[in-house]
Amino acid sequence: MARYLIIRLSAMGDVAMLIQVLYAVARANEQHEFILLTQPFLTELLLDAPDNVEAMAIDIRREEHSFLGLVRYAQRLRREHFDAVLDLHDVLRTKCLRGLLRLTGVPCQHLVKPRRERRRLVADDPKKDLTPLPPMWSLYQQVFRSAGLTVPEGIPPVAIHPSIRSTFERLHPELLSRGSERIRLGIAPFASTPAKTYDLGLMLQAVRQLEETERFEIFLFGGRGREQATLEEWAQGRQHLRSVAGQLDLSNELILMASLRAMISMDSANMHLASLVGTRVFSVWCCTHPAAGFLGIGQRWEDCLQPEDAPRRPCSIFGNNKRCHTGEHFACSRALAPERIVQAVISLLED
Repeated sequence: MARYLIIRLSAMGDVAMLIQVLYAVARANEQHEFILLTQPFLTELLLDAPDNVEAMAIDIRREEHSFLGLVRYAQRLRREHFDAVLDLHDVLRTKCLRGLLRLTGVPCQHLVKPRRERRRLVADDPKKDLTPLPPMWSLYQQVFRSAGLTVPEGIPPVAIHPSIRSTFERLHPELLSRGSERIRLGIAPFASTPAKTYDLGLMLQAVRQLEETERFEIFLFGGRGREQATLEEWAQGRQHLRSVAGQLDLSNELILMASLRAMISMDSANMHLASLVGTRVFSVWCCTHPAAGFLGIGQRWEDCLQPEDAPRRPCSIFGNNKRCHTGEHFACSRALAPERIVQAVISLLED
């Protein structure tokens, strides 16, 4: 039996994607142990994990923020006697950790990012090559293979145990369907950056149009603070529109997402959270593009909703740009008509 340290510190969507791959690898290699090193709040994503998977927390916002803190944490990791380190992040902090462990004789493998190909995608050229890059999850698989592990071809979603579902239903009866024939639909209108966020005014138009069909029970997802206040305002006085922003922890959000027929999400963490539990996602892409390799596992390319008249997209791989190639402030966030979103979701009524 070998003990593998798997390192992925952020972001939430990337960790969610990794967990889906990790569970598949762990089940194919039951003789080994896998320890996922990530931020404390992201350990909640390990829902119904295989017996040979566990989480270890590293607080890069506090104690382990500095280089000295990383050195001290590496000493702690050394006492865990890992047989190998798989760095699936490959940023400065993870390079430091794996480098310090390598000095003690622990073999290390790391993610190889397609940096040159990404530069091709974001070139300021209306005729640029948009050939899709390898999906991020396939790059994770390559690292596991390089460590000599069996890597299955399929990556199934996380199956939530019935007892976990029962506990959720007992604690949150207000989120049950109560026999309604309406389609349960989730909408997550926010993303980590403004450049990846669809115009909120246009999204509200889409929400109202979906309400008017009288066929959907809609749940709004978002974070605490400003997002929560916005979504509660959207839902105020609406019988079949409910905000759950700021009300559930990550694990319970996953359970709720698993009960939905579909989600509307940005290219964001919520797309990957829904993918983790096998829920279909209609994803809205603004300045980013699914060709960059970050489409959720199991999601359909045809469910990616993108502006048709923005030939210089993508402007960014991660959505951290300040303005579009056109020079206009986040033009891609307003280039998709809300009717396009509504028409895509209406297809659920035909299934």
